[in-house]
Amino acid sequence: MILMGEAPDLLSPFVAAFGPYVGTAACIFALGFLAICVASALSSGGMRSLYCRGRFLSPNEKCFFSALRRALGDGYLVCPQVRLAEIVDVNPRVGGAKRQAALYRVAGKSIDFVVCSSLTFELLAAIEVDDRSHFRQERRERDAFVNSLFGEIGLPLVRVAAKRDYSAAVLREALEAAGIFSRIGASL
Repeated sequence: MILMGEAPDLLSPFVAAFGPYVGTAACIFALGFLAICVASALSSGGMRSLYCRGRFLSPNEKCFFSALRRALGDGYLVCPQVRLAEIVDVNPRVGGAKRQAALYRVAGKSIDFVVCSSLTFELLAAIEVDDRSHFRQERRERDAFVNSLFGEIGLPLVRVAAKRDYSAAVLREALEAAGIFSRIGASL
């Protein structure tokens, strides 16, 4: 007879027959499950991560960077891969949707190199190394926007054709033509 509040003891025959093996079976099940999880992770290339280390500068950009530093000499800092949003700002008098659209146009874009005074950190010029990707239509449109933008903010933008090797003397001439060396006196 089952009284109110008592549960029927339906498991008693099972526990009596298999009781000594239940703990062992649970351990084997847990180890098997863990082995399947580890095997799955290893076969799929390890744990999936959202991010991995990217490439900071291409070999060509590293070569250019080295030649640029030699061309500039002391008194200048060269900053590679600078976001446009760090260089330009939208006029504070522009608001609403027009401001958002202007911010969106610079978001996600970067300049290959920025030259600034090592004393004042004043921006002196920006440099783009144009490889063959700059021949694509969408890249030409981006370049036209960037050229216009730098004209608007009054900062020289020097474009250099990508090549295998760079001459510090030739780069120095291009920088002199852009007026970079005359700007440093004004920034002190």
